[in-house]
Amino acid sequence: MQTDLAKKLGIEFPIFAFTHCRDVVVAVSKAGGFGVLGAVGFTPEQLETELDWIDEHIGDHPYGVDIVIPGKYEGMGATDADKLEEELKA
Repeated sequence: MQTDLAKKLGIEFPIFAFTHCRDVVVAVSKAGGFGVLGAVGFTPEQLETELDWIDEHIGDHPYGVDIVIPGKYEGMGATDADKLEEELKA
């Protein structure tokens, strides 16, 4: 079943699996869906380990990472959307 979104993402089926388990991310993506790793509970070091493992096992299949970016936080100051966008590109 090909939809426009599935074609854009390079997946066979419009199925998305949001999970904290790297094995599920890989299995869903290899099966033609889009596995998404929920990263909010990981430390930076743990996230790097999980992403390295996924990269080693997923082949050329796409996957995503779900993160939470707070709208504001202590010590934030003014939000500059352009600056944030540049930081995300780095």
